[in-house]
Amino acid sequence: MKLLRQIIRRTLLATVILTAPFAVCSADTTSSLGSTIHLSTTPNAHDLGGIRTKNGQHIRQNRLIRSAALTRLNHHDKWLLGKQQHVKVILDFRSSGEIKRAPDVKSPGARHIHLSVMSSPDFGVHPISQYANQLAAKQPNFMEQFYRKMVLEPHCVEAYRTMFHYLLKQRSGAILYHCTYGKDRTGVATMLILSSLGVPKTTIMKNYLASNHYLKKTTAKEYRQMTHYTRNPTVLRNLTRSKAAQPTYLNAAYSTIDRHNGTMKHYLHRQMRLSNHDIRQLRTQYLAK
Repeated sequence: MKLLRQIIRRTLLATVILTAPFAVCSADTTSSLGSTIHLSTTPNAHDLGGIRTKNGQHIRQNRLIRSAALTRLNHHDKWLLGKQQHVKVILDFRSSGEIKRAPDVKSPGARHIHLSVMSSPDFGVHPISQYANQLAAKQPNFMEQFYRKMVLEPHCVEAYRTMFHYLLKQRSGAILYHCTYGKDRTGVATMLILSSLGVPKTTIMKNYLASNHYLKKTTAKEYRQMTHYTRNPTVLRNLTRSKAAQPTYLNAAYSTIDRHNGTMKHYLHRQMRLSNHDIRQLRTQYLAK
């Protein structure tokens, strides 16, 4: 009997240990991700509906969707985005070179808009040999520099400003926005959108960091591909840095905004050119009590 009780206790303990991470993941999904959209061909897709603001409101369902590129949508995924998620506008933050190499599959009923965040038409387009050389030459803080650029460089600022233009125009249906992986350019876009809606920074950071989980398989695949080309430790370290979502990256964007504009509120007014009326309109359109 004593042995049986020990076995039961160990079994219960193992059950708690194994299920705890999933319980935490589920709670985190509700609070910071909204809900995951299970596309079979595209990772890192989330409806931001359900995310809570500082004053207790939440983002409406089927209004704001972030994802990776839609380059391999199958029939089911197109149906899900169109009929279930009601996607009406797709903002593609990639460069013209990225789009030419791997265009989005057209989603019926949705308007596709090219809104490149980076000024170079060849951004993100390179053979593996060139990419390895670029990574070998980068400083360890190159991702922090990239995030600073996205909230400071005029072309980037103009792209995000135009994004808000479309958000204000979209009175019904969903806007889906994406870059290649839905992590960096999309991550900054999400930071700005959620900030304008009054979502706390801690929630925004959790939303951003979730990409590490949803892109895990994609990241591992690209790392293996690079190791087949080179074993240079600097290249592999910098590749790992470029494929990760790290608090220091998004915090670099936050600190740059604060240094040049004082606060996020001032940045949204001065750089995104959102008036108080615009902010109220965004919250009316995208939030519910």
